[in-house]
Amino acid sequence: MANLTPREIMNRVRTQAERSGAAEAETYLEVVRSREVRVRQREIELIQQSAIQGLGLRVYRDHRMGFMYTTDLRAPVLEEIVNRTIALAGEATPRDENKLPDEIPPQTQELEIYDEAVATMQPADQIALARAAEENAFARDKRIQTTQDARCGMQVSEVHFSNTFLGYQTYRSTACWLAVGAVATDGAKKREGWFGDRKRILLDLETSERIGRKAADRALAKLGAAPVPSAKVPVIFESEAAGQFLGSLFGAFNGQNVLEQRSFLAASLGKPVASPLLTISDEGLLRRGLGTRPFDGEGVQARNTLVVDRGVLSAFLTTSVSGRRMGRGSTGNANRSYDSLPAIGPTNFHVERGSTHLDKMISEVPKGLLVTGLAGAGIDVVSGEFSQQVEGRWIEGGKLAQPVEGVTLGGRLSEMLLGIDAVGNDLEFRSNVSSPSLRFKELTIGGS
Repeated sequence: MANLTPREIMNRVRTQAERSGAAEAETYLEVVRSREVRVRQREIELIQQSAIQGLGLRVYRDHRMGFMYTTDLRAPVLEEIVNRTIALAGEATPRDENKLPDEIPPQTQELEIYDEAVATMQPADQIALARAAEENAFARDKRIQTTQDARCGMQVSEVHFSNTFLGYQTYRSTACWLAVGAVATDGAKKREGWFGDRKRILLDLETSERIGRKAADRALAKLGAAPVPSAKVPVIFESEAAGQFLGSLFGAFNGQNVLEQRSFLAASLGKPVASPLLTISDEGLLRRGLGTRPFDGEGVQARNTLVVDRGVLSAFLTTSVSGRRMGRGSTGNANRSYDSLPAIGPTNFHVERGSTHLDKMISEVPKGLLVTGLAGAGIDVVSGEFSQQVEGRWIEGGKLAQPVEGVTLGGRLSEMLLGIDAVGNDLEFRSNVSSPSLRFKELTIGGS
């Protein structure tokens, strides 16, 4: 099938599956091309590139599901994949919710998720950006003499989708990124600081100058870090750390976890679960968003979902299967690749921008902690317990004081969310999970 278009390949596979006994069939074809260059000490350390295409086939027969995938798109292989997938469905357990979505998507607005400038980037372009970012880290301070590396990457993706009900849909997207890991040295002490940016559109990417300098500043800010005594104090999560926290919290809003009673919010729909200052959205149609797409992994149109509305839990996020089990429709949150089944995931999941500047949050804290980074897993969305090792800066008299490391924050998520007393105005989308800075009224610090 080398000379056939993706649409023709998918239609042939789907038609063959339906003629072979599938009541419903879905084909998902993905083509991804990527390249990343890494520079260290001004020398090229790595140029890594890949190109892959693959097709996933899902079928339903008597409410039984079968799924297989392949990266070999030759006709005999695809024919065998169809036969094996039908056979797998025959051995599966029937479930009432096993059914493909049949929602006909309307025409989607222009989402601006593809940039020809990213698609045509050459290795020389990426090397120049990475070197410039590293040079700016070196130029920031004489204590920055080395880096972990500076890296610049690009990715171009195509998704082609078809099922028994929805017909053919497709979209293209791009992504580019630039990051530096700077190392600050003061005598025998060394500390590392990373900063990077990722965008759909090349012109939106942060400059090499800002990325290099901010990476250096983060490394320098960690020199002399030490634990602080245990205490109960106000704690501010700087925006990037707040985004990490929100990403770990995502599972509590996952409809599948709710169905299986694996979320501490399972019985809280329609109830206050957070401060009235907190609003959380999942925006699948955010212009130029890193998680934006016209349709999800099941062909369901992407949409914007208000998850927490001024502190009140207003929605869980679902696929068509989990939504059907909950008596609701899909929220368009089926994430997947050609080699995986749809699973609930974020699109552009974020805390809405607040009105408080980070400097003001800090100035209002007589004694407390500014968290700039989190280490490891710290959230148990089943029990609602939070325990996380963090690093950052101590706050004394409303001003930043010494750097802090080797401390653990603890608390109950339900109390933490209700205790948010300030939301920052510094929301930036560098990931598909983002947050402005958040201030928690009081958390327990386990230190020295």
